[in-house]
Amino acid sequence: MPGVSRHPDRTEVESLATVPRPSSSELAPVIQVAVEDRNGTALNAPPAQRLAEGQTTAAYRAKRERDLPVVTRSKARLKSFGFWYTSFSTTVTVDSIEVTGSEASVHFKELTQEYLASTANGPSSVPSGYSLAQTATFRASSDGWQLDSLAPSVHGFGLPMSIVEG
Repeated sequence: MPGVSRHPDRTEVESLATVPRPSSSELAPVIQVAVEDRNGTALNAPPAQRLAEGQTTAAYRAKRERDLPVVTRSKARLKSFGFWYTSFSTTVTVDSIEVTGSEASVHFKELTQEYLASTANGPSSVPSGYSLAQTATFRASSDGWQLDSLAPSVHGFGLPMSIVEG
């Protein structure tokens, strides 16, 4: 129910207390796959790699499902102008991890290069690129740390179509 906080029962608290503090080497690969999955939605043939359901929270999965139609509309609009993305490469660099209770905030930078094609000129060999500071939030569960959200650290214009704020 919205606006009502649920207090974990004793078993949940005890199980969360046994979840070890996450490390960069544990969380960075999860973030890398999530960002590549998100960016891949801007392609006509997205890559197949996705996070397993147990690696993400229900809230993360629900937001991804809400974002897909927005990206699909952006893709269609770009294509109506004669352009489409053919590929991308992404590097994720973790800057810091803050853990408070059962939540971990991971501050990271995403550096992505995207390749476009056009009906007039075909595929371009010159990428466009962006660097974006972001925060990934993880929640502790009895199975370990689950990705709960990815969000730009600075909100505003100029975000790539694969990033939907809100």
